[in-house]
Amino acid sequence: MLCEVCTGVISQHKGATKITTFEYVFSHHRSTKTLQKSWDMHCLICTKLAKTLSLDTDFSQDPPLYIRAILNPERVYNHANTRSQSLSDVTKAAQNWIESCKCASFWEEPGTKWYPRRLLDLQELRTSPDPHQTKVRLVESRDCILEQEICIVSDCPPAKHQNNRYVTLSHCWGNPKLGSPPPLSMTFENEERFKTEGIVVNDLPKTFQDAVVFAAGLEKVGFIWIDSLCIRQPIKGDGENEEEQLQDWFEQSRHMGSVYQRAFLNISATAACDTQGGLFFDRRPELLRENKIDVYYPVDSHSALENGVNRTDAYTKCLLIDTSAWDDLVENAPVNQRAWVFQERLLAPRVLHFGYNQLAWECHEFNSTESYSSSELAVNPSGIDGFADRSHLKHLTVSAGRSLREARLGSFPDPDQHIKDVYIYELWKKIVESYSRTQLTKHNDKLTALGGIAKLFQDKLFSPDYNQTYVAGLWSHHIECQLLWTVKVVYRGNNTYDNPGRRHPESGPSWSWASITTPHGITYNGTTDYASLQDKCIKSLFFKVISYTLSLADPNNPFGMLKSAHILLAPDYLHAINLIQHPAGHVVPYTWHLKSDSASKHPNEFVNIHLDAPTSDTDIFGPDAQLYCMPAAYGNRTESKEVRALYCLMLKHEGSVFLESSELGKGKVQYRAFRRVGVAKVGWMYRREPAILREGETREVICMC
Repeated sequence: MLCEVCTGVISQHKGATKITTFEYVFSHHRSTKTLQKSWDMHCLICTKLAKTLSLDTDFSQDPPLYIRAILNPERVYNHANTRSQSLSDVTKAAQNWIESCKCASFWEEPGTKWYPRRLLDLQELRTSPDPHQTKVRLVESRDCILEQEICIVSDCPPAKHQNNRYVTLSHCWGNPKLGSPPPLSMTFENEERFKTEGIVVNDLPKTFQDAVVFAAGLEKVGFIWIDSLCIRQPIKGDGENEEEQLQDWFEQSRHMGSVYQRAFLNISATAACDTQGGLFFDRRPELLRENKIDVYYPVDSHSALENGVNRTDAYTKCLLIDTSAWDDLVENAPVNQRAWVFQERLLAPRVLHFGYNQLAWECHEFNSTESYSSSELAVNPSGIDGFADRSHLKHLTVSAGRSLREARLGSFPDPDQHIKDVYIYELWKKIVESYSRTQLTKHNDKLTALGGIAKLFQDKLFSPDYNQTYVAGLWSHHIECQLLWTVKVVYRGNNTYDNPGRRHPESGPSWSWASITTPHGITYNGTTDYASLQDKCIKSLFFKVISYTLSLADPNNPFGMLKSAHILLAPDYLHAINLIQHPAGHVVPYTWHLKSDSASKHPNEFVNIHLDAPTSDTDIFGPDAQLYCMPAAYGNRTESKEVRALYCLMLKHEGSVFLESSELGKGKVQYRAFRRVGVAKVGWMYRREPAILREGETREVICMC
């Protein structure tokens, strides 16, 4: 809907001032009070305007507003459609999307069907007159394990049902309110009861209730997979065997990717903050109506006569499109800030989003909402490719990787297009950067929650003859450049910035981006072939990875949790440094200089430093911190050699570590151990400093932990 002010501007040209033949400037709301009123009425234009202004305008003070609204006829889109208003119509809309999409057509094909080990049986619920008093039963498929994958063949119970398809649920677990019992989940203690007696739907958390009832109403669907009810949840307490408690979780997490990839549909509780939020929210039918309006086009005297025909002023019916609708409804919704859901959403062939005011559909073929069709959502006035701009990552293809890389490089020629699978690396870069902004309740899930995607990359996307190995969030080929990731800083309005990262050693080794939690994410360094012909005239890489050692928490899952991980490096140079922390409000919060330069009255201070987690790494400050600078490589190769910065790994000496030698009969070897604490960039303006940093070569092999 539109308010009177917006309708007057568009339909009647109220307050119009003509700028050019096709451009008009209009007066709009003159105070926040009237703008707020239109916002409360859900005026499409005023809502977007008010949300933007509220970021830096105090509406309570009711200051005067100076807003210029421009109408350009060339950017108006025509479309006609009808929209649903009742809940039953919404259910029909979901079924229509399911029937229109062919992304799960493998369920139509004859032959063996894959199922998770456990599912909730919805058969009784499908025919019950009182769904909330009906029971759903946990069914087991353990007797049909086939090698390393859990597979129910055609003669097993679920496959015998006419309604043999299963759906999955994505949701936020949330935290129970103070004094409230934790949400119902499956454990060693109640698993058998869930199988024999079942669970009354009304005893489930609200989101689960809505999900099972909705799923039971879908054609050919007889089962649903919900993580906390289909995987044994560990019980904390004295006398509990932790290893035994985690065994089922390890087993099921190995196959998490397949659970979502092979599902008929993924139901997402997109707008709910916890398991009590439910799927269905108060719907506002007026928000589902098309925002159509008659746009008035006046004709001036110069263009009134066209092809001998006298033209007069005219109205054209147009549709207003909110180009940020998908972001507001889906991308920025609570569930899509969760790390586990990032993987679920990406791997599921299709997702039905239950938003705060309407449904949305997402699959490999198209995106849609109840308000906007796929073509309308594709409208992007900025001209930026939607894949790169909105983290739309369901298209994991070579062409998608190429689009990402071309968008990042712009007009600069690609110096590394010869690298094998270069566009797959580009996809991984985007995956990691998007995933690193998500949230986790348990930090040690960081690698596991991405494991299904990593497995897909190794099994399906990287070339089969590449012998690519997953190394704690990185890949074995060209691993040197991948070690140069950086934590994004947060810039404040007073030209200063913060380093918001927090270190969680249980998430991964210090040299992996997985060890850092940061709300703004990390920048994954682009894959570079430092040994290519273009750089043979100038050495660009100053260290080499000798080997890596990974100790897996689950020996059968190389994509999951780690007990420990080490990398042996052979650096060309390693220099002791001093790190300086400046007072709050200083334009540059941290600087550093070489310890050998400390005696100078004016040591060369380097200011471009990205610390990983200065709030957590409190031991990196002070005279006894034992910090080192390890010149690593020149980059970016998309810049000319004259202006490329020297990237340096910032390391903290942590003592010694003994590791098995790769040389036969040598036994364990002692290495100096270091923790990565950041990356420094020495820019082109310091023409002398990079040469200083490259003085005094070392032959030492060191260990990063």
